[in-house]
Amino acid sequence: MTTPAAGAGPPGDGRIPEGGALEAAALARNDRYLREFVEALHMCPYAKRCRESGKLHRSVVFSRDEAFAAVRAVEALPEDSVEVALLIFPGEPAQGESSAHAFVAFCVDLRNRISDAHDGDPPFYCVAFHPDLPRDLHDSHRAVQFIRRSPDPTIQLVRASLLRSVRADKEGGSKFVDASNMTLEQLMAVTSPLGLSDLIAEENLETLHRENPDRIETLLASLRSSPG
Repeated sequence: MTTPAAGAGPPGDGRIPEGGALEAAALARNDRYLREFVEALHMCPYAKRCRESGKLHRSVVFSRDEAFAAVRAVEALPEDSVEVALLIFPGEPAQGESSAHAFVAFCVDLRNRISDAHDGDPPFYCVAFHPDLPRDLHDSHRAVQFIRRSPDPTIQLVRASLLRSVRADKEGGSKFVDASNMTLEQLMAVTSPLGLSDLIAEENLETLHRENPDRIETLLASLRSSPG
């Protein structure tokens, strides 16, 4: 695991190491989030396959002004090489729910810009992750926000063609859906005829309660504050 530059602090605290050290520290935090939370607790049963198959692409983005160009760079990659992309923003504020709301609004604006650039047919679905998203376990779908507490503000891009294929299957009648080729975000973005999105959401909520939400919150906070 990469060792960060001396003096590197948690995301949003204003102490940002330069260049490669910042990138390495952000990727190391993201590694821990994926391995120690998402994969270890099976929050997404397909995350490990996506990572190990090499179809997870990650980029560290240093400012909002670079976000659209980062998305375009992902779009330029061969279609069969990327299922999910993570754009990690270690310099974004992470100082409470207001920071999270602002980042979600930024993601919505970016999503609209991407959609406009593709005449309403963007190649990726866009969703925001942030370390200060609320802990609301009232029901399984609200709990998704808690699961999206990544160590750094992050935008996840999921290839839209996979979403369209599931929608086409639904409209065309009962067809086999290979769930192993889908991420949690893909499943939850579509109302599947098999009810997979609801099933995974309910299982994740059960996992959070079984593992103790307070312990999970402590784990997520430790991933956030750890430089890697």
